[in-house]
Amino acid sequence: MRLLLDTQVALWWLGDSRRLSEASRKLIAASPCVVSVASLWEVAIKHRIGKLPVPPARFRDEMRSAGATILSVSDEHALGTLEHPAHHFDPFDSLLLAVARTEHLILLTADAALLALAQKEPQLPIKSV
Repeated sequence: MRLLLDTQVALWWLGDSRRLSEASRKLIAASPCVVSVASLWEVAIKHRIGKLPVPPARFRDEMRSAGATILSVSDEHALGTLEHPAHHFDPFDSLLLAVARTEHLILLTADAALLALAQKEPQLPIKSV
């Protein structure tokens, strides 16, 4: 199973946060992990406005050092955002879900909106941390 780490999950993993369950840590350690460029962009925006102390280049470098692959955003990913209801998603969540679907990845997340969508549509490639 290949995992796409939600931005928050990737930050928790790098920061060794207690919010990330032991089961999720083991799953991440045992699986090929991917981080979307969309997450780098989200980190860059939040860093710029003072909501996140981690600089985006450091986030990228630490994710690579931890063994994650950085995946560019493609036109197929952008078009994939049209395949699910976007009225309750933020644009990053919508894009990450499209990336997961397009690339046949499992999106590992703690995001309440994504997890609620997964309950309504269990075929979506979403897994809770």
